[in-house]
Formats: sequence, structure tokens, C-alpha cells
Amino acid sequence: MRKKKVAFLISLISLLLLITSMTILAEERSIYVGDLIKIEIETNSYSEDDIRAKFKDFEIVDINNTDKGYLLTFRSFETGKKTIQLDNNVIELDIKSTLDEIDRDSIYEGDGGTKSYGFSFNYSYIFYLLTAIFLIMGCISLWQYIKRRKTSLVSAFVAFKKATDEISLEERDCFVIMTLNLKNYLQTKYSCSIRGKTCNEIIIEISSINVLESFIPNIKSWLQMCDYYKFTGVVVTTEQKQELLIRLVELVEKIEQVKEVEV
Repeated sequence: MRKKKVAFLISLISLLLLITSMTILAEERSIYVGDLIKIEIETNSYSEDDIRAKFKDFEIVDINNTDKGYLLTFRSFETGKKTIQLDNNVIELDIKSTLDEIDRDSIYEGDGGTKSYGFSFNYSYIFYLLTAIFLIMGCISLWQYIKRRKTSLVSAFVAFKKATDEISLEERDCFVIMTLNLKNYLQTKYSCSIRGKTCNEIIIEISSINVLESFIPNIKSWLQMCDYYKFTGVVVTTEQKQELLIRLVELVEKIEQVKEVEV
């Protein structure tokens, strides 16, 4: 569901960007043969000759230079749909005949007024929209990171407790599982890479984590004792295994308490 919402938001922003980057303000009204059409073209990409070439199918009545481009007045005496291509923008005009569309009994008096169809390509709108999109996406990313981080911190301890509760002291590799649980906890919570490393390598890796500074001696002592039981071949009683497991759980719980105080 969250992925769908994010996809919908991105699609909506993309649609707004498309609409804003190609701002065509045209009044939807009928255009008849001989009507004067005025268009403001805001661009520096075309010369006056280029504009005249683009509108070669029309009669250009007037063309004036403006600060942003050109103000063009033109008309057509041919009916039908006309298309003008300006970069990625398309202006479509449907020139109609008054004789075909208007049923009049009296003499028709032509409209000599000017109908304006504004065409503008304002790059400042794109800048403002991109800035807004950047801020929105930045806030969303930050919120998602904080949420994932908090979930990860909680999940690390919950996963440790669950895995520890499932340890059977009768298993031969119970010490291996204990050590693995501690590594997974530290690696998940503090984003350190210690899986597959020895006791000394683990201590070196986590020494740079400030919150663990006071726990380094206890962690090292526990790891060394666990290695002793694993590799020396001595007979380990169930009581000794239980004691080592209890030490591990108490150690992790103390780390959790200190972290909560700091946050």
C-alpha cells in the first residue's frame, strides 16, 4: 500500500511538471474566417523570420518585439484545422465558417475585434515547481529513513530476544548460535560488519561505536568465554551454558537501556 501511495505521488508530481513546463493559456472559443488572432510568444529561440516561417499559412497582420519574445497578430481566410509547431508545443486552431454555423436572416456583420490566445513558456514556473518537488521528495525520504531506522532499532532487540528464547542448551552448537545472535544484534542495530569475524576483529570493529564504549570489556569477556567453550573441547555443564546465556541476555538488555536514555 505504501509503495502504491508513493507511486501515485510521483505520478501526480510528474503530471504537474508536464502541465507547468508547457504553459499554454488558450481560450476555448470559436475562431472564424477573418478573425484577428493575437498570440504572445515568450521565447528567445526564434527570430522574426522564424516566426513568419512558422505562420506561413496565415496572413500576418502585425508582429512586434517584446521583452520576452513576440506579440503576433494574424488571421486566416481558409477554413479547417491549422497546426503550428513551436519546439515541443503545438497550437491547434480550427478555423470555422460563419455561413456554416450561424443561421441568420439578416445581413451578417463581421466581427473586427481581436481575439487573444496567449501562448507563454515561462521557465521560472519550472524552477519553482522543481524546487517544491525537491523539498517534498527530500522530506519524504528523510521521514522514510527515520521510520526505517526506528523500526530497525526495535526489530534488532526483538529479533535477538526471539532467537535467544529458541536456543536449546542441549544442542552441540548452542555456543555458535549464541555468538551469531549477538553478532546479528550488533550488526543490525549499529550498521557494522562483524559477521564471520573473530573475537578480536569484532572488538576492533565496534570500538568506534561510542554507545558501546563502556560495554567493550564485557562483550570481549563474553566472546572469549564462548570461544573457550567452543574450541577447547572441555566438558561444559548445562548450568555453565545457562549462565553464559543469561550473561548474554543481560548484556544486551543493558545496551538497550543505555541507548534509550541517549535517544
